Amino acid sequence: MGNILVTSYINPDMDGTACAVAYAEFINKTGGLSTAGLLGLPHEEALYVSERFNIFLPLIENTDDFTKIVLVDVSELRLFAGKIVPEKVIEIIDHRQVGQTDEFVNAKKQIELVGSAATLVAEKFIGNNVKISRDSAILLLSAIISNTLNFKGSVTTDRDRVVADFLFEVSKLEKDYYKELFASKSDMAGEKLKNTLMADKIVVRQISDKRIVVPQLEIIGAKELLEQRGPEILEILDEMKKTDQLDFIFLNLVDLENICNYFVTKDFETQKLINKIYGLDFVEGHAIKEGLVLRKQIWPLIVSKLEK
Repeated sequence: MGNILVTSYINPDMDGTACAVAYAEFINKTGGLSTAGLLGLPHEEALYVSERFNIFLPLIENTDDFTKIVLVDVSELRLFAGKIVPEKVIEIIDHRQVGQTDEFVNAKKQIELVGSAATLVAEKFIGNNVKISRDSAILLLSAIISNTLNFKGSVTTDRDRVVADFLFEVSKLEKDYYKELFASKSDMAGEKLKNTLMADKIVVRQISDKRIVVPQLEIIGAKELLEQRGPEILEILDEMKKTDQLDFIFLNLVDLENICNYFVTKDFETQKLINKIYGLDFVEGHAIKEGLVLRKQIWPLIVSKLEK
């Protein structure tokens, strides 16, 4: 086992999963000794890619056996629930504007606002002329497509597009691969809906003296889901608010088909907060915003309102 662990936050999404596996490969191919290890259970989308292409995802219970840690797609200590020692972290690669990098006193930090942390990891292979495996190329490409909403999201940069072209070539995937990738995370039948929303409970942000959770779904068929199960979603959010003593909660429901967002909540104070940010009015527990906005873009706007 390598003495450098490459990992992401607990229950990582497609981006965190891909970056952990691929960056460990890069370190090992450039003279280092590392092990990829994922804490918790990766998101449904990452599990789909793993099964679809027979790519092994290394799961670990804890980080105790490692003396050095590299974090990818994350720069916030609170997302680890005490499972890492911050002094062990020697490097951070992330693409988020909101972070807690000061907690990691021994870490070299690369925080760049591209669409996906996978872009930053892939650029290391390209820039150092290191051959990337097809498995890592598939994972990184899936992450970029997911995070940029197939290059339609406003977080998308030219760097993401350039890297994606390279990864398409290596992976041999078709340009319409995004369709099956998005379909894989759009099935919210039965208990999947509640389980997916509740999984975001770990991401409680404390802003000033307020506690806030923003679950996010990026799916095809968002409008239909809201029409059919809107009251159920509102009840799940209300249950989360009471159980976790939250001040604000809303679902950021990203409609990949109709290129819009639904902000869903019946909490009046949360509705007022969203109205202050975007000037949107709520009808029957939801408000509609044209275009595609991800949670990572919403957080800085929430912070600006609550820290005034």
